[in-house]
Amino acid sequence: MKKYVEKQEETTNILSDWVGIILDDGTIGVVLRISKFAYHIICNTCANSHANTICGNKECDGLSVKDTINKWKAETSAVAIKNIYCFDSFKEMMQWFTDGIKE
Repeated sequence: MKKYVEKQEETTNILSDWVGIILDDGTIGVVLRISKFAYHIICNTCANSHANTICGNKECDGLSVKDTINKWKAETSAVAIKNIYCFDSFKEMMQWFTDGIKE
């Protein structure tokens, strides 16, 4: 796992295809492709109901991982993204995501 660090003066930081996020309120999520043309952030905040939730609204859906994160950041009602993590594989990302579920 690598922590993605965004710096305004650098433009060489590259997001991978497998990205996890932590929001300022501690919510853990992953950016997942939900259709042929859309990505969305899915969160694991509902461990008590044994279900994941969609974070944000349809306006936060993007055409790519980067577009989804940018739309999230532009949404004024959304909880801010605290950390972004890039993973080497889908399996690694999903393991990190499921490890964050508190039962």
